[in-house]
Amino acid sequence: MSISTVRLVPTPPTDAESVAIALISLGLTRHTPDTSEANQSPEEEIWLTADSETAAHWINDELLGVSYIAVRGVDSATLVERIRSKISMDDISRLQTRAITDREPDLLIDTLYRTAIVASSGYDPQAFALLRWGLNDPDPLIRRVSLLAVSITNWENFVPVLDEISEKDPVEEVRDQATRVRDALKQGAENPPM
Repeated sequence: MSISTVRLVPTPPTDAESVAIALISLGLTRHTPDTSEANQSPEEEIWLTADSETAAHWINDELLGVSYIAVRGVDSATLVERIRSKISMDDISRLQTRAITDREPDLLIDTLYRTAIVASSGYDPQAFALLRWGLNDPDPLIRRVSLLAVSITNWENFVPVLDEISEKDPVEEVRDQATRVRDALKQGAENPPM
């Protein structure tokens, strides 16, 4: 049986302290790793349900500049709904509106990364459309950010789009990055995680 991970991106300005308060109110307990658990990043906190069968990971992704909650375990669907009842979350519709109404580059980059994280839980046609829109932005920086976001989704549906970008984008760095992302998506489809 495969256990999927659902990623939730709190609506700004949500911080680690407010997330901790919400998770405590849901009866979750912060996991304190022992010294042998060296794999846990200092930018990650793990919160467990009472039966320790389901976990909510608060992750501060410094590379993307986005903090999010990854829920994984036996009863992840129920925990996701309980967390959503306590913390306002970004969804694809809200992110689409933000991308359309605010063209300031830093906010657009944040929106594209947030879209990728939310969408990495499963294919979403609206998220696909938003990321594809970013791949066609006139600014090469936004196109490159969109390529990174596409790589996060791990959706093979982007391969034909990436084929075209790798052949026709006017900027060599964008073409090269599109080729690398396309190849990684193809390889991921051939060797899915167990």
